[in-house]
Amino acid sequence: MDEEAPIQIESLEEKQESKIKTRFKRLGEGFRTRLLKFTIVSLIGLGVNLGALALTELIIGSITSVLDKEYIFWIFEFTPKGLIAIACGIAAATISNYLLNKFWTFGEAKTEKIATQFLKYAIVGASGAVIKYLLTTALTKQFHKIIPNIDNAIIAASSIAFVVTVFWNYTWNELWTFDVVKKVEEPIIVPPDKDYNKVTVITPTFNENENIGLLMETLTDMYDFINIIVADDGSTDGTREQVRAFHKMNPNVVLLDREAAEIHGLTISVKEAILMTTTPYYIVIDCDFQHPPEKVGEIAVRLDDGYHYVIGERDEIPDWPFTRRLISWGAKVIGKFSHFLHRSATCTDVMSGFYGADTAYSKKIINEHPKGFRPKGYKIMFELLKHSKKKETRIGRVGYVFNPRVRGESKISKKHIFEFLKSAFP
Repeated sequence: MDEEAPIQIESLEEKQESKIKTRFKRLGEGFRTRLLKFTIVSLIGLGVNLGALALTELIIGSITSVLDKEYIFWIFEFTPKGLIAIACGIAAATISNYLLNKFWTFGEAKTEKIATQFLKYAIVGASGAVIKYLLTTALTKQFHKIIPNIDNAIIAASSIAFVVTVFWNYTWNELWTFDVVKKVEEPIIVPPDKDYNKVTVITPTFNENENIGLLMETLTDMYDFINIIVADDGSTDGTREQVRAFHKMNPNVVLLDREAAEIHGLTISVKEAILMTTTPYYIVIDCDFQHPPEKVGEIAVRLDDGYHYVIGERDEIPDWPFTRRLISWGAKVIGKFSHFLHRSATCTDVMSGFYGADTAYSKKIINEHPKGFRPKGYKIMFELLKHSKKKETRIGRVGYVFNPRVRGESKISKKHIFEFLKSAFP
């Protein structure tokens, strides 16, 4: 008779030691992937801190001069007004940095009660602010001995103190405040014989003559019996004529002609297409091949799993200039913050225009919020999520590489950015 292998029971101490080792290992990974983001947020926080500090001193100074009396403690000289201003600056920077880090730097962290997480962050931030103040004050006195100009001495001291504080704050937020868990995704298997008659692909167009023909051919060749609605907003370059000609060969491809519509815009075009969709699911895709058609099958599989929304999230964006990435980052932060304020469903890539959804669920959201969408906007998925309740909405994801536009020119302009801001904060 074979001897039974001894059962190994991990003690509480061993579990704790394993957790600590895991977090320190994650710290090394974070230095490579999250430290830059954290530094950018810290620079923004520095600006908020200085602005709040100056504003507080200005307000107090205009009210009373009683708090201007100077005191000396050890090597530090201070006034009550200065201490109050410092406290206000720390509070303002802590709140702004917490929100930016929660929704951007550590966006993949486990969900935790806001009060608990913010308390941890505030403790780390306050300790870092104290360290920065003490270092700046102490180093300024030392630098002033070798640097005659006091302003230059302060700049040198503040720079060193800022770097030290960033590393201090990042380390403790990574190890303690935010519990980031690296997600391991299983590959999505698309059955070769899958029937796509339950799916409608919606593609909004305006003067996409160079792309629409190839997109229709690609989708119908790749996915048997798939339905397509081309929501055209009044093209003048032959786009609509191509769709009508294709419809004669494949009746599953139809044109939503919005030439005579009173209001034009991407959001209202897609919204009208959703309302005319008769299949259980729909998938929205751009016509310019920045959204890869080969991912439509994966989104359809995920929708079959029971998700209300399946978001195509951009895992990689090659060839984007720094300014474009900065704008995208800012929009994501604003979008996530808007969803947070609305206590709505959200996702990692809130600015994605590539997504699939349960048709009935989307129609319910649209009908319940008839005035809740910016018709001239360009991010309808963001608005659908904004009106979807967090606790009752199931959201899946499909990662993809955001490709450069194949042909034609982008239609995004400054007015679309303003429309998005109006949507985020109505």
